[in-house]
Amino acid sequence: MENNKFLRLAKKILWLFFAFFWMIQTASGETILQTSRGGVTFQIKTIAKGLGVPWGMVFISPDQILFTERNGKIGILAPASGKIIRISGGPKVMRTGQGGLLDVAVPPDYTSGDWIYFTYSKEQKGKGVTALARARRKGNRLVALEDLLVTRSASSTGRHFGSRIAFDGAGHLFFSVGDRGVRPNAQNLSTHAGSILRLDLNGNVPEDNPFVHQTGALPEIWSYGHRNPQGMFYDRNQQRLWSIEHGPRGGDE
Repeated sequence: MENNKFLRLAKKILWLFFAFFWMIQTASGETILQTSRGGVTFQIKTIAKGLGVPWGMVFISPDQILFTERNGKIGILAPASGKIIRISGGPKVMRTGQGGLLDVAVPPDYTSGDWIYFTYSKEQKGKGVTALARARRKGNRLVALEDLLVTRSASSTGRHFGSRIAFDGAGHLFFSVGDRGVRPNAQNLSTHAGSILRLDLNGNVPEDNPFVHQTGALPEIWSYGHRNPQGMFYDRNQQRLWSIEHGPRGGDE
């Protein structure tokens, strides 16, 4: 019963997440009535338009959504009015294939001026890697931007960067890295590709990570064998990390 309960919760969260990204690309102010497969009727109302590929979002206050676009742009959206304020100072992204500016997230106890966390694709010797960075917001710009981890996931492909961020509320964060389009990576503990990583909020490796003392394994790895995780949710009540990723034949798993 508990598993079913949290599966339903995860599905609801994913519905809301994908509904947001769909609705901001249709005509502003338009309200559309929809019915789910389960027969539940709901409304989708457009609150913004004219964006590229919106990728990550997080509420930084009850009436402000901080969001990223894959092309590297960052904005703050007021859902009530649809007004967007652009934020400068984000990371320099490598725009290739599925890469670019990816997720944005804040810890559960976030207040204005605290660290904001990003994942993005970074150029490294002509190849793309997934990186985790953080910055603080000062007015309409980001300051003190720093990389916490530039992963060992270099590939010339433009596929499967991941990436989502989740917090456990106990001083740790998780973020996902796709297999970079090279399937054997997901079974190789000497690369971050195809893994979910766990760090403390300053980017250090927790001593209780599962592979900290295993020779040849990267200590940041929490879970491996992943294709391209782009959805994560940490259930603090049950202390479980839920993740979803795209299957090779379509659909999620």
